[in-house]
Amino acid sequence: MHLPLLNIVRRIIGAMCVFIGILGILLPVLPGWPFLIPGIALLGSRDPLLRSIHLLILRLLKFIKSRKTPWIAQNGERLYELYKKTRDTVAPLILKSEAALERWFGYTTRPKP
Repeated sequence: MHLPLLNIVRRIIGAMCVFIGILGILLPVLPGWPFLIPGIALLGSRDPLLRSIHLLILRLLKFIKSRKTPWIAQNGERLYELYKKTRDTVAPLILKSEAALERWFGYTTRPKP
């Protein structure tokens, strides 16, 4: 299989996994994390769509935590801390999965210097 075709297939499968993972987080029937981590690993941590989603979540949480209503600000602060804690826990797993995929497929998603 040619490398560009492999990249397209990888991105399609990764996007589907991320979409199912987001649905799993929103719907209580389907677990989301088992789909999100492989989807992010397939897309790559430097994917522009994933980076913009991450920045959008951070901006939204900072907006919520800066509200004047005390209970909204407290919940925003708690959600922001939980998001950072979750990201710190999941980021090494994503990087390990990404490295395993690179070894398995025999290519790298990182640009060469």
